Amino acid sequence: MCDVVLFSDGATLVEALGFEQVPDVLVLDRETPGLTGLEVCAFVRSNAATALLPVLLLTSHQRPEDVVEGLGAGANDYVFKPFRSSELTARVLGLAQWGGRQRQTTAALDTTRRTLSDEQARRTLAESALAEVRAAELRAWRSDQRFRLAARATQDAIWEWDPQTDTLEWSSGDPDLLGRLDDPRVPRQGWWREHIHPEDLAAVRQGFMDALAGSGDLWRCGYRFHDTQGAWRDVEEHAIIVRDSEGEVHQVVGALRDVTARKRLEAEARQRGDFERQLIGIVSHDLRTPLSAVLLSASLLLERDSLNEAQRKRVNRIRASTERAVRMIRDLLDFTQVRHGGLILHPRDADLHALVETAIEEAQTQAPGRPILHTQAGDGAGTWDADRLAQVVGNLLGNALTYGDKAAPIRVDTRGEADNVVLEVHNAGAPIPPDLLPRLFEPLERGVSHQENRADRSIGLGLFIVRQVVRAHGGHVRVTSAADAGTTFTVHLPRRSRAAPPATRPG
Repeated sequence: MCDVVLFSDGATLVEALGFEQVPDVLVLDRETPGLTGLEVCAFVRSNAATALLPVLLLTSHQRPEDVVEGLGAGANDYVFKPFRSSELTARVLGLAQWGGRQRQTTAALDTTRRTLSDEQARRTLAESALAEVRAAELRAWRSDQRFRLAARATQDAIWEWDPQTDTLEWSSGDPDLLGRLDDPRVPRQGWWREHIHPEDLAAVRQGFMDALAGSGDLWRCGYRFHDTQGAWRDVEEHAIIVRDSEGEVHQVVGALRDVTARKRLEAEARQRGDFERQLIGIVSHDLRTPLSAVLLSASLLLERDSLNEAQRKRVNRIRASTERAVRMIRDLLDFTQVRHGGLILHPRDADLHALVETAIEEAQTQAPGRPILHTQAGDGAGTWDADRLAQVVGNLLGNALTYGDKAAPIRVDTRGEADNVVLEVHNAGAPIPPDLLPRLFEPLERGVSHQENRADRSIGLGLFIVRQVVRAHGGHVRVTSAADAGTTFTVHLPRRSRAAPPATRPG
């Protein structure tokens, strides 16, 4: 049984194809009114919904070129008029069967295509997941490899604590410290009792438990450790505590380091420092007493009118040499104090202008006839250790007197600024060599090498002490030196000596 639907013209047929079910076979008359059968056939082939629809073309045109034109338009078969009904029926049924097979094949292809597409998607997803797994495995392997290489590169013994079993798993370490472990996983409590000094065990255990119970991520301790040779070593241990989102301990990884040699060196350094301080203290005390007597005697002699010029010169030389020796001892004491903790300041209200005037007067008694010119401006009030600042001014003036041109005056300028005061000491003369400027404030450095054989040379600590005193007050000092401009030391000090770190240790 076949259902046949008739259309009066091509346009009506084309419109119906858009709204009704697509037929199994389309029979077109080549000469239909309006749109011809060839035009309708071309439209059917251009539409994706009807592109595979079987088309039988009826025509009275029997020329070969007419047949070619019809097949070219997309017809599947051709029937010439007049035709026998049996032939038309057979051709229509044949096209219907062929179309059915085409639809089945197309449906099967679509199903296969969808299956392949789904399979490809699943395969792509699986390959992506596999690539991620392999990348994660590679990262984990590299991380483990880095850990093992780092553990081999250090002398620290690396361990990991398992919160579930309360065991320590050791990864590496000094064989003399740990020995060779038959099993790297050991019970923590028993291991600690065996290796930690009994006097230290309770503190180590309590510190570890407190760190786990807290919220921090770091644990450190130091104790005495019993090594494989039966000796006690000083060790330091530190660990990183990893917690989950709820703060529970998830992992603890730590390192054990032998610090016996370092502790020994530190103890020896402390002993040397204590000995050095004691020695300097004893020497300075024992030297100051006879030097004070010499200085007093020289001063008393100078007061006598019976001394002739030659004798007075000798006594002046004795007093100057004694004063220089006293300054050397003072510098040595300050140097030792800086090396072992820094200078101690005793701040009080003072005036920089007046302090500098006093220092200039003292300097001119030691170098009579050398002109020292002082200019001042602004407010010089502040809070400093006046004795230490007098030492700064005295050392800078002494440096200028020693290395400056004896025929040229020394200029000293003090001025007050908004929050600071400035001190400048200038002298003419040979410039400081450029290669010496960067280390001029270091211990045992002097300005000009040809002065080494002068009888009044210092021990090279004056400028070092200047910088330490200035830094202890929270200020800074710098120097400029050139042949045409001379040498100028500039000190900047805050008016209020803020809490400054200890003066920098030498070396």
